[in-house]
Amino acid sequence: MKKDLLLEIESQLTTMGISTVNGDKTDLLIDVELLDASFSTGKKKLKYEAMILLDEGDKTVKMYEKTTELSAGVSFGMSGESSFQSGSTLMRKVKSVQYDPTGKVFEYSFDLGAISKAVKAAALANGWSFKTVIMKKNAMFR
Repeated sequence: MKKDLLLEIESQLTTMGISTVNGDKTDLLIDVELLDASFSTGKKKLKYEAMILLDEGDKTVKMYEKTTELSAGVSFGMSGESSFQSGSTLMRKVKSVQYDPTGKVFEYSFDLGAISKAVKAAALANGWSFKTVIMKKNAMFR
């Protein structure tokens, strides 16, 4: 049952373009760089990490998420972020258009909440509950 759920979660995330690996400290590990843009006056990076643990004891999928943004240099543009709480899950969308003196440099838009939403949907469809955890250790094997 756990193996089937792991395969379904991996399949849904792969469909979204998110690759997972089996971790030695958790069931599934996501570590992707969503954006790595360099331009004449700076650079910007957006990194997403997640740990997904399937706790067979109480049939709960526990998920830890972390997003890291790094910016350096000068750019001009617009960026926006929207988030909302759905139960204990935070849904987050980020969008940005940046310019340097030479013109438009990059544009990105990510729905980071879609990742946890897909994991939650897979858990519920298989009769498991879903829980977002705020401490990394709570999504790791004990």
